[in-house]
Amino acid sequence: MKVGFVGLGTMGMPMMKHLIEDGYDTYVLSRSRGPIEEAISLGAIEANSPKELMSTVDVVMTSLPLPETILTVYGGEEGLIAGASPGKIIIDHSTVDPGTNEWVHQQLQSKGVDFLDAPVSGGPMGAEAGTLTIMCGGDQNTFERAYPVLQSYGDYIVLVGEVGSGTTVKLLNNMLIGVHQSALAECYVMAEKAGVDPAIAYEVIKRSAGFSKSMDWAVDAILDRKFDARFSIDLLHKDIGLALSLAEELDMPLDIVKLGAEKVAEAKKRYGKQDVSAIIRPLEEATNTYVERKKESR
Repeated sequence: MKVGFVGLGTMGMPMMKHLIEDGYDTYVLSRSRGPIEEAISLGAIEANSPKELMSTVDVVMTSLPLPETILTVYGGEEGLIAGASPGKIIIDHSTVDPGTNEWVHQQLQSKGVDFLDAPVSGGPMGAEAGTLTIMCGGDQNTFERAYPVLQSYGDYIVLVGEVGSGTTVKLLNNMLIGVHQSALAECYVMAEKAGVDPAIAYEVIKRSAGFSKSMDWAVDAILDRKFDARFSIDLLHKDIGLALSLAEELDMPLDIVKLGAEKVAEAKKRYGKQDVSAIIRPLEEATNTYVERKKESR
């Protein structure tokens, strides 16, 4: 089977590597030259356009940052849709919105191409390890056909409903990240101000009912002041905006999520390129209280 991967970013590159390791003939496209050269060095083949890639392979995966990017890569005379033919599959791992998923689905359906919206969770570490959670929207037959490919980099792969459902679950997940990281910022700063070592507070809460995976994600980054982006505040801000737009369409109030969104937006002003754990930084500055690992905690 020949596969194609479009978008060799922080998540896409390690996902693509697993496909090569599993023996797939892998064709690639990405906007940056560096990842393309790395992929070629590993055995991938560069395609000249989305259309050419689509016409060459059996299954295409995309991992792109924005809904607008999806429209650009999929649409137009040289887009994926232009190269589509019956029997092929496209799997979109991007975090966009159900409306974009449905547009893509309709365009591909008219050409006899099957489609899954399949956002992933687990971050770059999960992508490297091949242990991603993959939430899929589409029909059962397409899911079963795509499953062997998805197993290359996922270990919890689930069909959650029709097209758009995978994206909906991903937006639910990411709006919770915004709320959790905002609450964690207050938790750690409050611990520091109260004279409690935040590292010790974390170890206790980890074994208590208030624990969340967001704590695991953030604690070392905050304590060691290492905010290099694994999942950036900019991307989280985009995803929460998509979630709020979907909630508006559904006439669903999201009062607590909106509070989290405000904190994310505040952090984005100065720290948008940094990891979501950096959401704590505006609160630290406002309170003149900085959370760092104590020497005795090392």
